[in-house]
Amino acid sequence: MISVNDLAGEGVRVPSRPGAAEPDPLREPDALQEARLLDCRVSRVTSTAALLFGLRTALRFDEGNAALLVVRGLRTFGWDAGTASQPDGGGAGAEPRRELTVVSGAPGRLDDLVRAEFSFLPAARLEIIAEQVDFYVLDAEAPGDEPPRPAGERADGHGPLPSWDSPCTVLQASGARPADATRGRSFRDGRWPAATGVHTVPGWVRGPKTAAVPRG
Repeated sequence: MISVNDLAGEGVRVPSRPGAAEPDPLREPDALQEARLLDCRVSRVTSTAALLFGLRTALRFDEGNAALLVVRGLRTFGWDAGTASQPDGGGAGAEPRRELTVVSGAPGRLDDLVRAEFSFLPAARLEIIAEQVDFYVLDAEAPGDEPPRPAGERADGHGPLPSWDSPCTVLQASGARPADATRGRSFRDGRWPAATGVHTVPGWVRGPKTAAVPRG
């Protein structure tokens, strides 16, 4: 079993063949509505980013308790939150608080790049522009995780939260590059087709409030 953090690396090999993401936030507006942004990592050195979401409160996902958005070939990571959701007033190096909730999302394209926007409560906004974005729906373990719920029973949003070190199973996946922004990509032998602009992730750096990331 791989960890959540493993999925953010280069040349990821998923142990099982996941299904298509339903809904797919790379193609459908507001797919992550009411999901919680648990953490965000940005590496300016490798032009990569990863966003970890909790799905226990998400309105449209019936499977999984977490989701991971992996960004490669990052050009822009625009985080606008003011003081509403930055614990230290939104200065450089600040990270989002755990209670940020997705209220809307808008996938799209910008010239030859993939573009995605998310709005959160408390008031915050994120714009991502990149060469490649992958999305994974996960069944992620957490310390003291609660036993499985009966089929059809909705989570109440409480309980332990997944982290970067959590072992996980990939249940669903999708990916977007400019050439296939309107159609899904498929796995080949457990990994995505090769893409230009994919970088390794040797270490993570907390993202600033707003940043334009040069090509790696």
